[in-house]
Amino acid sequence: MSSLSLKELRQEAEWRRCASDEVYFLETYWKIRHPAKGLIPFEPRDAQRHALGEWADHRFSLTLKARQIGWSTLVAAHQFWKAFFTADFLVIDLSRTEREAISLLKKTKTGYAHLPEWMRVRGPKLLVDNQQKMSFSNGSEILSMPSQSDPARGESASLIVVDEWAFLENPEEAWASIEPVADVGGRIIGLSTANGSGNFFHQLWVGATTGNNLFSTMFFPWSAGDRDRAWYEEKKRSMLPWQLAQEYPTTPEEAFIRSGNPIFDHDALDRHEITTPLNGRLVNLQPDAKLPNWDFRAVTDPRVVAGSRGPLDVWKRPEPNTSYVLGVDTAEGLEHGDASSIHVLEVPTGDLVAHWHGRIPADELALEVANLGWWYNTALVGVERNNHGGTVLSEMRHLHYPRLFRRRNINTVKSGPLHEYGWETNRATKPILIDGLGKALKQLDVHVHCERTMAELRTYVREATGSSVKMHGSPHDDRVMSLAIANVMLEYAFAPEFTEKKDDYMTLAWWSRMADEADAAEVDRGFIGANSVRRAAYTSH
Repeated sequence: MSSLSLKELRQEAEWRRCASDEVYFLETYWKIRHPAKGLIPFEPRDAQRHALGEWADHRFSLTLKARQIGWSTLVAAHQFWKAFFTADFLVIDLSRTEREAISLLKKTKTGYAHLPEWMRVRGPKLLVDNQQKMSFSNGSEILSMPSQSDPARGESASLIVVDEWAFLENPEEAWASIEPVADVGGRIIGLSTANGSGNFFHQLWVGATTGNNLFSTMFFPWSAGDRDRAWYEEKKRSMLPWQLAQEYPTTPEEAFIRSGNPIFDHDALDRHEITTPLNGRLVNLQPDAKLPNWDFRAVTDPRVVAGSRGPLDVWKRPEPNTSYVLGVDTAEGLEHGDASSIHVLEVPTGDLVAHWHGRIPADELALEVANLGWWYNTALVGVERNNHGGTVLSEMRHLHYPRLFRRRNINTVKSGPLHEYGWETNRATKPILIDGLGKALKQLDVHVHCERTMAELRTYVREATGSSVKMHGSPHDDRVMSLAIANVMLEYAFAPEFTEKKDDYMTLAWWSRMADEADAAEVDRGFIGANSVRRAAYTSH
């Protein structure tokens, strides 16, 4: 056997260095296609070098990024390096569409096609080369598929790359198909721009940042690319705020929250002061056991009992001669379903003084609402009548709660309200409800101190679906709805039809009124016995 030439020895040393040093290989041999400059050497930026290091150190990585900062290019290069220099290494790319899957693998093929001839000869042979697959003689493969095809299920993949995870049609199903990779030592790289908050990608990100899952996180803003401030300011002038936040975010918070096309003005929300409440549950002294039903008027000492986490937060206890209103959003009460929410606002300041949030059946919720309403000086209560709200309203009427909002019918000529209890949310009333709350929050007519309520306000979004626009929370909006209803109740707090008639039985005022009524009745009838013969004879003299 002839000995290796000096050139061959140097190539072998170079090969081994490339196999052990990914950054060196990419800087020295990898080429990319630039949209303006054509084929150019790949020069990893500092942010890309950092990402390569994180991918090497962590089996599960989640990247939130701005658009067009070179991450697809980086992934295409990284997956080739792993497959080319490692035997039996299976890479699976999951993308939104087939077109995007083909585009990602094409970046890998471009780099491979422009490697030096000696490196392609020294390396494993390319056995299969089609639009969505590269297969090498060392047993390694790169498959690039749309997520709908579910290519990862049942595979023992070495690396799975999930591109634009927040925009996959079924991100939960994609995770279900790749999660078993964790059990066999595989690696997962997830990357995406933001698509609002509350979705699966956002939940995965939050879980990672709080240490509740195995992912490490990286965020790369618009400045991680090759753009300067002047470029960003130009984009800022030409894009809607939510589009700018989605495509070119500055912080993760901006990316997730503002990219969802939020309805409420975030600059206005920032002016609200979040403070720590007293937490617990509202309890009362037990009323007379002989009463047929709970009679909250007989309860003399409602109070908040602090302790373990309770459903009620109180920032300000009720004060004498002060009016309050309640807004109630009612849910079914299932353990894993939506929660019910109650907000209490002070009139006329609009201060949030208390907030109740929990999952209990509608009939039990009625007791909580009535209890809270009585405590806050018999507040005006607005209950969303949709779905289970009807049960709450029925129970509260059974409890004889006196100040329940009744819907006005604007189509009638009658001046008084119809006896249709509660607030009905529909296509016509919901925009009025939400727009009114947005205005009140912006003008500080309503002051929110609750951290959880503020979180829902920030993630309440407007979403275009075909020809219609849908407003919803990401993922929940029960707190938004109860606060919005409470805000409407501020307008009716002193309306005559909702003013409680005070019970002054046996008071001085009551006796005086009874005497006046008796005198008036006496005048109408004349003196007692005026028609008797003896009385008539007496009066004739």
